[in-house]
Amino acid sequence: MNQNQTQTPLAGGVATRLPQNVQDAGELKNWTIDRVSGGWSSRVGYENYATGYNNWDPFASTGPVYALHVAQLLSGGARQCVLFEADGNLQYYYDSIVAPQLVTLATGRHIPTPTEAGSWFTDTPYGTIITNGVDRPVIVNPWPLGTAAEATSARTRCIRALGFATVPDAPEPIRVNPMPAPSGGSFNPTILGSALTLWCPSQAKGIADGGRWGLGFANNKATGNEDGERVALFAYAVSFISDTGSEGPASELASITWGLPSDAEGHRHAVGLRLPIGPEGTVARKLYRTRNYSDDYVYQGDTTLFQLEVVRNNAEDLYFDAARPRSLNLPKPDLNTGPLPAPRARFSALFGGCLWLDGGIDDGLSLYYSAPGLIEQFGPTAFIQLGAEGGSITGLFGNYTNLLVFRERGIDVVTGTFQSGFQVRTISNSVTCRSPHSIQAVPGLGVVFLASDGIYALTGGLEGGAIADLVNLTVGQDEFIQQMTPDCLPKAVAIFSASLREYQLYFCAGGSDRPNKGLVLHLDRLALIDSQRLSPWSSRSGFPVGALATRADGTVVFGHHTGAESGNSTSQRGLFVMSGKRAKGSAIESDNMVAQSPPTSTYRSAWWSAGDPQMQKQVTYVTIWVMTTGDANITMRHYKDFSLTPLLERTYLAQPPDAAVLPTLDKTVLGLTTYQKERLVPLRYSVAHMSAAWFCFEIETTADIILVGHEFEYTTKGTKTVQGRRA
Repeated sequence: MNQNQTQTPLAGGVATRLPQNVQDAGELKNWTIDRVSGGWSSRVGYENYATGYNNWDPFASTGPVYALHVAQLLSGGARQCVLFEADGNLQYYYDSIVAPQLVTLATGRHIPTPTEAGSWFTDTPYGTIITNGVDRPVIVNPWPLGTAAEATSARTRCIRALGFATVPDAPEPIRVNPMPAPSGGSFNPTILGSALTLWCPSQAKGIADGGRWGLGFANNKATGNEDGERVALFAYAVSFISDTGSEGPASELASITWGLPSDAEGHRHAVGLRLPIGPEGTVARKLYRTRNYSDDYVYQGDTTLFQLEVVRNNAEDLYFDAARPRSLNLPKPDLNTGPLPAPRARFSALFGGCLWLDGGIDDGLSLYYSAPGLIEQFGPTAFIQLGAEGGSITGLFGNYTNLLVFRERGIDVVTGTFQSGFQVRTISNSVTCRSPHSIQAVPGLGVVFLASDGIYALTGGLEGGAIADLVNLTVGQDEFIQQMTPDCLPKAVAIFSASLREYQLYFCAGGSDRPNKGLVLHLDRLALIDSQRLSPWSSRSGFPVGALATRADGTVVFGHHTGAESGNSTSQRGLFVMSGKRAKGSAIESDNMVAQSPPTSTYRSAWWSAGDPQMQKQVTYVTIWVMTTGDANITMRHYKDFSLTPLLERTYLAQPPDAAVLPTLDKTVLGLTTYQKERLVPLRYSVAHMSAAWFCFEIETTADIILVGHEFEYTTKGTKTVQGRRA
C-alpha cells in the first residue's frame, strides 16, 4: 500500500468538459478573485443603490428594469448620469440635497418582448443617444437637478428627439408696399396687415457709396423700360441649427417681388420675414437669400443662395432684411442635409467622428453616418448598403479605427474615413452575435461577445486587409452554453469592470425569459501558471439581473429583473450595486430594511484520478487552504466515480484547532476586541469511503472566506479496473 499526496496550490476556475484539468473546478459559483492572495473570495453580494431608507424609495413602483446605462458626462466620473427603463418609462436617477430622486423623462416607450434586447445607449459629447428600434431615437443630457418640484419643471429640457424630423417651413416674406419717398429721407416703417413699408436711403439722399442698406432698385429708370415698373425679385430659405452644432435641411424657397412706382426715387426697401420656430434643441436659425434675380437685372434667373444671417435664438419670429446684394459673399454650403434617415434605429455607434445608425427593423441592411463632429447632420448619400447574405444588423460597436457590424449570419467591419470614403468587408460568416448588450471591449483580449455557441473574443488588426482572430473563450464551458434559452439570447447583458478585472455576462437559462444565470471571466486567471493555463471562469447564481452598467470607478450596477411586478410590497425593486457585502440586497422586516442572507458560494473540485483512471485509490484526507477572519462555517461533501450523491457531508468551522476563536470583522468591537487580519488556515478533513477510480470534493459556505488551494492524501493497492460492469 502506497501513501501519496497531490497538491493544487492555486485553484483554477470552472471547466465542465471532460477530462478536466485537475487544477480547475467542476463548479465554482459566486466567487471572485482576491487580488492579494490570488485565491477565490466569497465576498460576492449586492446592496441597494439608494441606502438609508426603510422602504424602497425612490423605486417603490419600479417594475422589471430591462435597460440601464451610466453615462459619463465628464472625464474621470466627475459627473455621471444614471438612466434606466422600466414599465415603458425612461427614468433619470440622481442624488439631491434632500433625497435621491427619480425623474421620468419619457413615458409610453416600447417595452421589449421576451425575445428583444432592451434599449441601446451611446454616449456622445452632446448627450446620450437612446434607440430601441420602435420609438424615435432621443438624446438625453440632464444636468444636476434640485428637488422633485424643480426637476418636474426642468425635465423637458433634459430630453429631445434626435435629428431633424422634417424639412422646416419656409420663411414668410411680408409683402413690400412701395410708396413715394418721404420728405427728408427719414425712416418711416409701417406694417399694415400683411404689407410692410420700410425705406432705406440711397445715394440720392446723401449716402456716398450708393447706399449701404436696402433691397431692389433706388430708381425706376432702366434702359428700354423707362415707362414701366422696375421689378425686384428675391427668394429666402431657412435651416435650423441644433445644440449639437448640426445644421438641418434647408426649407423650400419663399420668394417676394415688387415693382417701383415712378415717383419712388431715392430709396430702396427692406423686407420683413416671419421666421419658423424650430423643434426642441434648436439654438439658432440660419437665413439664406438670393440676389435680385428679376427679369431686368444682371442675375436674371439665378437663385443661388447666400448666407444672410444667423439668428441666434429660437424665439423671435420677425426679421428685417435690408442687406445689399453686394454684401452677400458667403454661398450656402452644399450640405445636402436631410431629415433623420433612420427614425426607428435599433443601434448607434461613434466611429470616425461620425454617428452611425442602423436602418431599424424595416431596414436591417442599411448603415447611415453623419458628417464628422455633426451627429445630427445626415446627407442623402451618406449610407452603406450591406449584402443580404449576412442578414439584418444585430449590433454595432465602435472599436478604435473600425466599426464592427454584427449581423444575423456573420460579422462585418467598416474602415476608412469620411473624407476618403468608408469600406466594408466580412470578417466572419459563421460566428455572429444576437446579444448586443454582451459586446464589451476587454483590455488584453479585444472585443468580447456572446455568440450562439459560446463567448468569443475578436482580436487582431482589422485594417489593411488584416485577418481577424476569433477565439472561443468558453471551450470547456459546454454545460453553461447548453443551458441558454436560444430565443432569449438578445436578453443577455454584460459589462467589463476595470476595477474587478471581470467580464460579467448574465443570460436566460433553463427556459427563463429573464437573465437568471451568470458567467464571469476573470482576467487574473488568464495568466500561465506552471505552463498550465487555468480556467478563467466562474458562475453566478441568485443575482436578479435585468440590465447592467458600470460606474466610472468600475462599480457594477444592475436593475432588478422583477421588481414591483410581483405585487409584494416587500419584494426588491429598482437599482442595486454589486459589492463585497455578504448579502443579497435587503428585505423589509418590521418596517425596517434588513440585509438578506448572503449568496451561497460553492466550489467543487475537478474529477481527479491521480493520472490513472483504471487504478483504484482511496482518499484518506482532503486539506483545503483558506484565508479567513474566523467563525466561518464550511460544509464539505465527497463524491466518487461521477456520482453526485455525496458519500459524506459535514460542516466545519474554519478555525485553526490550536487557537482561540478568531473575532470576525462584523463582530469586532473597537476597544474590546482586536481586529484580526485574514490568516491562512489549513483545514484537514478525514475521508472514509470505499476505493474509487475518480474522486472529487465540494465545499459550500455563506461565510467570508478565500479559497487558495487544496491537496489530497491517498493510498493505492495496485488494483485496476480492467472491464466494465456486466449487463
